[in-house]
Amino acid sequence: MDSLIPYALVDSLLLVAVAVVMARRVSFWHPVTAYFFFHAYSFSWRAWQLVGGDDPMYAGNSTFDFIVAAEFERAMLWADVALVMFVWAAYLAHRSFERTANQPIFRRPFNKFVIYAVTAVCLPLGAFVFFTSKSGGISDNVFTETNYYQVLAMWPIGVLGLLIFAYGFRWFLVVPASIYLATVAVQGYHRYMLVLPLLFFASYYLQANRRRWPGLGIGIVALCLLLVMPRLKYIGRAFQEGDFADAAQLVVESFQPSVGPNATSTSEQFLDQYAGALSMTDDYGKVFYGSTYLAIVTLPVPRSIWPDKPGLGDHTIEISTNRRPYNIEGRIITYIGESYLNFRYFGLFGIPFLLGYVLTIWCLRATSGPVRRFDAYLYTVFSVAYIQLFRDGLLSLFVFTVVHNMPMLFTWFLHSVPGFAKRVQDYPPADPRAQEEPLLKADPALRRR
Repeated sequence: MDSLIPYALVDSLLLVAVAVVMARRVSFWHPVTAYFFFHAYSFSWRAWQLVGGDDPMYAGNSTFDFIVAAEFERAMLWADVALVMFVWAAYLAHRSFERTANQPIFRRPFNKFVIYAVTAVCLPLGAFVFFTSKSGGISDNVFTETNYYQVLAMWPIGVLGLLIFAYGFRWFLVVPASIYLATVAVQGYHRYMLVLPLLFFASYYLQANRRRWPGLGIGIVALCLLLVMPRLKYIGRAFQEGDFADAAQLVVESFQPSVGPNATSTSEQFLDQYAGALSMTDDYGKVFYGSTYLAIVTLPVPRSIWPDKPGLGDHTIEISTNRRPYNIEGRIITYIGESYLNFRYFGLFGIPFLLGYVLTIWCLRATSGPVRRFDAYLYTVFSVAYIQLFRDGLLSLFVFTVVHNMPMLFTWFLHSVPGFAKRVQDYPPADPRAQEEPLLKADPALRRR
């Protein structure tokens, strides 16, 4: 696909420019970092694969309309516009934050009573559901068939993440967390239940040790996990069936390069899916004006009670056709396609800019002070789901945090109750002591500011 070469070159130059401009400002948990890797993996890498001879999605199947060169060119153009708007907004957020860096920030410390109360309720209940659901010890009923029951199985790691963030990597917290994650790794499905907690723990470790980036050890582990992840569900399935030889073979194959054209999994062709969605949106003709986000209102209602309730992906169903059955295949259109669906070209400029500014300001305010602050914990929980936000759409940020980590939600609510967690005055971000616990009584100068 030679016509895509100029777009791939411009895109690569933009990525280099972003890396140069933001290098001194970003960190592992920074939203620009997540966006950089999302864009590079979803769009840049795929564009060069197409230039190198990979077939586009639906190619070779006459019953479908494959994605054509003009669609890829248009998609890359607007993906780059979104990248520029996001990074520009993040840069402006840094400049705005730096202008007030000499002013102290008020943050909420952890309330130990709240942590103990959430742990006492959520940890045993979640552990019971997690292990009984694996063994089939609970008979089916109205409640167990709802997503609420399935979400309960995620409560243990949510509680352990909260405890580790508040008290550090104590052995009696690390051991059960490791057992939980090891069990999840071999279950054969829901890979995010493994990836998101690992990102959370890595972010906390770096913040607690005043480091912006992982060292070589964490980098090697992350690379190995990245290589194994596409085959993890098959490895887990083989492990559950007791076929350890097959599981070992799949692990070995994970580190062997895929060769030849069409080595890319169709489920990973995010550029193709997003490019096709832009054309499908134009053909459908309807402008949604943000209505796709309203599904968040009906999300708490169990589908067993309301079978026809609006779903988070109904807009994808609407634009799907027999020649491009996104609804049947479970395709994603990325948050950029979703923005175009809702607001057309205004969305392609406005949504990335808004996200870049808001997420960056939140990051700077929450993580520029002492690590053991509830605000830093809350931001870190949300930050590990940024890739899901960019890939799946804005509502996925809510799903992969609030819904899948209800212990965090309960803790957030209780910390917001007046009197439960009084705010403390931390040192200004520009102060060399910014990440230390302030001694207000011993520092009259800080108290006068």
